[in-house]
Amino acid sequence: MKYIRLTIITIMFTFLILPFFGPNAEAASEEDYVKVGLKYGSSSVDSCTISSEEGFLLGNAEDRSFEEGMPLPAYTKLVASNENGNIVLRDEEGTLLSSDLGSAGCIMPADYEDEGIIYYEKTPYRDGIMLLAKTDGTMTVSSYITLEHYVYGVLNSELGYGNPIEALKAQAVAARSYGELNLGKHSAQGFDLCCSTDCQVYKGYSDEHPQTNEAVDETRGEMIYCDGKPVMAFYFKNSGGYTQNAEDVWANKEPYLKAVEDEYSPKYPWSASLSFDTIRTKLEAAGYDPGTVQSVSISERNDNGSVSELKIAGSRSTVCLKKESIRNVLGAAVIKSSQFELTDSTVNGNSSAWKISNGDSSASPGDDICVIGGNGKVRKLDCDTVYGYNGASTVKLGGTAVSETVTGDTANFSGNGYGHGVGMPQDSAVEMAKQGFTYEEILEYYFTDIKVRR
Repeated sequence: MKYIRLTIITIMFTFLILPFFGPNAEAASEEDYVKVGLKYGSSSVDSCTISSEEGFLLGNAEDRSFEEGMPLPAYTKLVASNENGNIVLRDEEGTLLSSDLGSAGCIMPADYEDEGIIYYEKTPYRDGIMLLAKTDGTMTVSSYITLEHYVYGVLNSELGYGNPIEALKAQAVAARSYGELNLGKHSAQGFDLCCSTDCQVYKGYSDEHPQTNEAVDETRGEMIYCDGKPVMAFYFKNSGGYTQNAEDVWANKEPYLKAVEDEYSPKYPWSASLSFDTIRTKLEAAGYDPGTVQSVSISERNDNGSVSELKIAGSRSTVCLKKESIRNVLGAAVIKSSQFELTDSTVNGNSSAWKISNGDSSASPGDDICVIGGNGKVRKLDCDTVYGYNGASTVKLGGTAVSETVTGDTANFSGNGYGHGVGMPQDSAVEMAKQGFTYEEILEYYFTDIKVRR
């Protein structure tokens, strides 16, 4: 009798759920929500377990809001699966609770308005979970979360909690702006933003920290605006002394993404060696057919000296990689920035063999080289950034020989900085914060003609 009674209640309950997903349901929150993909593409799942210590609330996720539907206070664990294209919910014993959650269906913890936590396969997240049925029988899993809670889950991954609070606040504002401007980037996959570096690294509640949450709370709702419109607030790790114009890296020119000489940048030297065979393999993977690589040349630089074109001559064709495609094709973690030289160990790099002359006398460069600017101020130069040319080859006065063209079988790269170079360099934001600058001052230094406001 108990089994029959439970079955009847379950059937009635399943039908009762459906009307609550209608358009007339009252919105439970004025917060703006975003959908963040957790499991998608090749990582999509056949089934999953969702838990909440306080029970659940089913509802609709539409227009960046949550419309409350049917409460499930008696259940602390749900098992979801894709059955014939429908998202089906059952309890732990297999009893049917919902025959179709619907494409806009969202599972919230019952106490979501009181900072309740929901668990997807034992991993905690704020706010809700959405499930989208795929034609291959799997499900896309997304976190349905308010924008502020999203930044909670991003900030510590993008800039660790141990950094100065003003740097964290600058990062929070940039992350919020970037997230808002990228809404719908992955709409074809059923969500707004992914959880990887393709958007912003999002790890949810488990990666939050009081220090980073404080930075989010103290900048609540603030974004970066230019001409009254929110901007795409790009950021990256290290500028190497110069940020880049957006058009020098990508296609579009933006008035707020202009190159800045970055006097706060810590040094970030890097080097990499790629054999010509490796370069050929990388080019072929990107759809090029160079044949046997014969030479690698820096064929163009932008106004601040960063490489804007790399020419690779092969036995079949010459490939010209432009702007950020240089790093994308050869590996962004290998060619860490566009500020690099090609080094050639066959060229004499001994700076003592070079002379600086004023026309009457000459001397070997020492460790300190100073120049006088048009304003009359004396500035000390770093020898590692000063080069000499003898008509045949170029040499760095710090001692490393460089060449615009490398032949042989290996290209040696030597550079500074890390990242695409557009917007705010995180290392510099930290340095500015250490020197007492506010988060608004940090953002205004790296983004041109902007305002930080709610």
